[in-house]
Amino acid sequence: MRFRHVFMGIGGLLVFIILLATDPDGGVLKNIPFGSSTLSLLIILLTSILYIGMLHLGRKGLIDYIDLEEYFKKALMTPEGSGLALIAVGLIMISVSLVILAATK
Repeated sequence: MRFRHVFMGIGGLLVFIILLATDPDGGVLKNIPFGSSTLSLLIILLTSILYIGMLHLGRKGLIDYIDLEEYFKKALMTPEGSGLALIAVGLIMISVSLVILAATK
């Protein structure tokens, strides 16, 4: 079994559990006598950290057949190669982050 299959299964389950635990209809934040705004801010920060982690693991999971370390060593031999390599990785990260954003909104 490839890493991307495990990533998509476990990552999807983790996001589902976090979103289920922070559901506003559950009333967890409303029933706290004090500190609910601080707790909601921490939940927002933790979910954003989760999204950044999902972005990183998404890149690793979806492009596991490319060894980026070896790829960048070859690309650094010429200025054009290193620039194109960085642009390619940047485009991949933007596309994965747009998918994550679309899935969460």
